[in-house]
Amino acid sequence: MSDLLTHVLAAFVVATVASWSLPWFARRHVPLATAGALAPDLAKGHFVTGDVLVTVAGVTGSWDALQTVGVVTCLVVAGVMLVERAERRVALAALLGGMCLHVAMDSLVIRAGGVAPPYLYPLTWAGLPSLDVYLSSSIWPSLVALPVAALVWYVDRRGLAPGADTTASERADGDRAN
Repeated sequence: MSDLLTHVLAAFVVATVASWSLPWFARRHVPLATAGALAPDLAKGHFVTGDVLVTVAGVTGSWDALQTVGVVTCLVVAGVMLVERAERRVALAALLGGMCLHVAMDSLVIRAGGVAPPYLYPLTWAGLPSLDVYLSSSIWPSLVALPVAALVWYVDRRGLAPGADTTASERADGDRAN
């Protein structure tokens, strides 16, 4: 899979650009999108526990299930419950958007069999064809994502974004007021 940094940077870029053009999506929602992009990598928990299977409350499951859309959607819905009621719809959109971006990026990885894991479970067990763009060990996705994220960050913080009619400090004050 693309490394964690690439997932976070890609979610940051997409969510920040979305905050420029979507009136209901503010800069304060960008961290939620990055959290959504991190959620499927909770499957890496087996590196900590040393076992692919985990038992919680008497139920045994695989860490790999955390990379499926169904399980991550359940985690996202649980996370949305931690947000105040007025922000829940935007939080859901941001978290799900980050998760979908993560899964889309993982589908670009070159697989030996040419088939991605069943990310779309429980909708289907089918392993969709992988798009075979890069190896999971490739560094170039991060080398592309880093300058793009830096540029987006600079444009956002300087108030140079399309449609930005306020300064960065005024936008930050507006985000705090909402």
